Amino acid sequence: MKRLSLVMAIACGAVASPVLAQRVVPPPKMSQAEGVQLFEAGGFKVAQGKAINLCGSASDPKFVFMDLNGDGAPEAAALDKNAECYGAEGYWFTVLAKGPDGRWRAIMRDSGRLNFETSRSAGWLDARVTNDCVRIWKYAGDAYRRPASCARPAAASADTAAALRAAGFVSKGGEWLNREGECEAAVEPGGVRDLNGDGRPEVVITETGTFCYGNTGQGFYLMQQGPDGAWKTLYQSPGVPEFLTAKGSGGWPDIEIGGPGFCFPVVRFNGSTYVNHRQTGACARR
Repeated sequence: MKRLSLVMAIACGAVASPVLAQRVVPPPKMSQAEGVQLFEAGGFKVAQGKAINLCGSASDPKFVFMDLNGDGAPEAAALDKNAECYGAEGYWFTVLAKGPDGRWRAIMRDSGRLNFETSRSAGWLDARVTNDCVRIWKYAGDAYRRPASCARPAAASADTAAALRAAGFVSKGGEWLNREGECEAAVEPGGVRDLNGDGRPEVVITETGTFCYGNTGQGFYLMQQGPDGAWKTLYQSPGVPEFLTAKGSGGWPDIEIGGPGFCFPVVRFNGSTYVNHRQTGACARR
């Protein structure tokens, strides 16, 4: 029973994915032996049914599965947090892929917070690692390569910075983080738009990170600016928003919220907030 808990950690213990929710895939079925091999390739010794980190301490790593190169086969990320072992904020990760022999192998490992960009190198999503600074890792043939130089994130505009602060995020080292420092927020290209046609733009904030949204992968905040210029959160949800052509009260578009699985909710504005309206995907009404 103790050894079985390792496989259960893989199957059920996935924490927030650092990649867009569409890239998160369900945990693959694997034998007990493969589960143990995955833990060991992820940098953890397995002793008496427990995972031991590189400092020799008992650990509870979490695993999330993603398709980073679009080939249909899942990669894995082993995520751990232990400030005494890893220093700084205490984040540490290993990204793994299966080799030709069917065994898991590490293709990326470092301390810091792990996220993924939308850009690609050699068909693989570029990785963003935040530790002493932000570095963009790129795939190079058989593994990711750690760059020597730091990336310089673009500064937020005055309006988007105000919206981020109103949503509860704090600027630190060129990034916007939640107050626990575990998740990163950004206003992606196209995140500033006039959604309801009133002449004032709204701001859509995307939040990602390894300890926030479970297997959903990310969340979003829809921020509205009032006549006095102050920003407020109109709606917040886990998932990836897609703004539809159908509209609710006041000209606000319906939002389909994407994520893992086959059923996706659509929410509609009722005059004060967004509420459940219908389902799409496998759960759509016929």
